[in-house]
Amino acid sequence: MQLTKNASAKLSNTISLQESANRSFIYRNTFPLHLEPELDRLYGALYSSLSYFRGTADLLGLNTYVARNHDGIITAIFLFKIENGMLRVANEGMRLQASDVVEFSRFVFENYPSVSAVSFHAVQVCERLPRFFHQRFFCMEDFVAELPSSRDEYLSSLGSATRKNLKWYRNRVERAFPSFSYQICERENIREEDVRAIVEMNHARMSLKGKVSHLDEAKVQENLRLLRECGALCLATIDGKVCAGTTVFRIGDSVISRINAHDPKYDPYRLGILCGYLAVCAFIERGARRFHFGHTKYDYKVSLGGRFQAYEHIVIYRSRLHFLGKMHHAIRVAAEGYRVLLSRKLLESAESESGIFWDTTRKGLQLWRSLKKMTRRDSHIQSH
Repeated sequence: MQLTKNASAKLSNTISLQESANRSFIYRNTFPLHLEPELDRLYGALYSSLSYFRGTADLLGLNTYVARNHDGIITAIFLFKIENGMLRVANEGMRLQASDVVEFSRFVFENYPSVSAVSFHAVQVCERLPRFFHQRFFCMEDFVAELPSSRDEYLSSLGSATRKNLKWYRNRVERAFPSFSYQICERENIREEDVRAIVEMNHARMSLKGKVSHLDEAKVQENLRLLRECGALCLATIDGKVCAGTTVFRIGDSVISRINAHDPKYDPYRLGILCGYLAVCAFIERGARRFHFGHTKYDYKVSLGGRFQAYEHIVIYRSRLHFLGKMHHAIRVAAEGYRVLLSRKLLESAESESGIFWDTTRKGLQLWRSLKKMTRRDSHIQSH
């Protein structure tokens, strides 16, 4: 699909299936480019950004739903595709109001008689979902720090032990390595060899822990494309050589951390948490309001202000009768939901227990999660 300004302007005049009380519109088979800043403003999520879809996925066949309030302010933007009576929302990682989900579902069921169910993946909806029969299951987690307006405020918000340790780590590494430096490289200034250095350190650290890294060549290429679209490289060097780094992506007011690694030989200097702190501070100065540390609980994420956030897979059915008609799909949704929840509980237990059984369980779950992440992201890209 060619997303040109002319095409968007042309299609912007053929927007309606319906103009409801809150002004809901459908753009068929396109995403109007002028809506990109609004999409980033609303969700600040990598997997709900045009940067992601443009860099890693195919927009062909995706429709765009836009809702405005009575003042004309855009309140929701969903990209979606309809297949076999199911409408799947392609955006992920969104924080939504229950009213957004309900209004969209109502709009879909009124205007698409063939649709039996609406599916959202990896979204956050804190309220109950009234009116429609639905399924909702935990599917992923994130650790998110809400950021103040200055690095001094941020440092003050951390625990006293963390503040003391960060100062000690910084002083120690600078005394031992006077050439230590930290910088942020953005978009066109990012060098591929630096990204690959971080990936190699990630592989080394995962291997030392007996884990399997999901970062193969396809993932490296995906990250390189995204970095050129909306990314930055947080880079620590000693004697001019990369010793630690983080790939991050800026979407609206949010910064999303994706690959973190440091050279294992610098473990005594705690470069991981130190560089994480420096990255957060750098983006506070750039106006970010949230820092996403990513899934999997690590102590440093909590120490740096990351708070657990749960995301769900939600399926809304037109009626109980349509739920019964989609029973095979509903069973798969439930089975996957309970499996993800069980694996998370087992992993939490494995992390806190010791012994041969739990060591084996931990390694097995880590392998499974790595393989699952690879296959899910690949299928996600192909499905677009």
